[in-house]
Amino acid sequence: MDDGLRLLRAARRTVTGPAALLADPVLRERSAGYLTDLTRPYGLRVPDGLFDAPSAALGQSYGEMAAELIPAVVPPDEPVDLLVLAFAVHDMLPGRATAAYLSHVCPGTPMSFALCDQGSAATFTGLRIARDYGCRRALLVTVEQAVLPYDAAVPVPARHRAVAMLYGTAADDSARSDGARVTGLRQHADVGPGDVAAFAAGEVCELTAGRTDVAVVLGADLAAAWPGPGGGAVTTGPERQPSTGVWWALLDRLAADAARPRPVVVADYEPGLGYLSVAALAPAGRSEPVGERGADDRAQPLVRLRSADGDPDPGAR
Repeated sequence: MDDGLRLLRAARRTVTGPAALLADPVLRERSAGYLTDLTRPYGLRVPDGLFDAPSAALGQSYGEMAAELIPAVVPPDEPVDLLVLAFAVHDMLPGRATAAYLSHVCPGTPMSFALCDQGSAATFTGLRIARDYGCRRALLVTVEQAVLPYDAAVPVPARHRAVAMLYGTAADDSARSDGARVTGLRQHADVGPGDVAAFAAGEVCELTAGRTDVAVVLGADLAAAWPGPGGGAVTTGPERQPSTGVWWALLDRLAADAARPRPVVVADYEPGLGYLSVAALAPAGRSEPVGERGADDRAQPLVRLRSADGDPDPGAR
């Protein structure tokens, strides 16, 4: 079934250091006070003096991370109707209405809101909302930061990363023959660790109708249990990037298959909540990539993956 969405453009970025906003001592003081009050009921403590000066021990602002990517995927003359911000780990300014701020800086001043508390399922939920919203263009931004100013019960992501994906719907004429077409999207709750491997394999098989030329992109948690075929057909997202990892890997897969596009299934599992999410995409015509790949790749047809990596460790996945 065609879900009426096209992935038109994408950009991604790895960020280092603290948020630029934390250079302001007033904002550092507010952040310290907010986070201290937030963690106290749980027996957690923000170290004394941590916010005295900007340092790598302080994390990121999702508003800053996303705002830098928006111009890479949304031209001024292509207004967006819907913006969804998906995250799991809060940023260093959790009291800020970040989705509302991003609406202000995004062409079209779109309806915007944030999705959290769903782990790796949040971005899939955002994609489902974009499908059901009935708009022309939707911007889906997934963000995660690698620092929390207190001891967390679970590991934090390995790097500060953000992925922005612009989707056009059936109402958008430019989306009808461009990009990668979303052909299926499914989410399941209450999937136990012992059942996820067989369940996921069945979903992939059903969404691809038994085709053998399909690439599979898996989040790291799902890849650990994956029973399907190995080899080049399976791409695994990086470890310890639970929110952005599978989407980062999807963009790699689309770029690698640029010369000969093929259907792709992207799937992830949130073990703490038991959520399994699966989406299928298929080629939808020719488009030209911009900037991320080498000169020989720029003539190849694929989703317009805009260069915004800025990765301080390009050899790391």
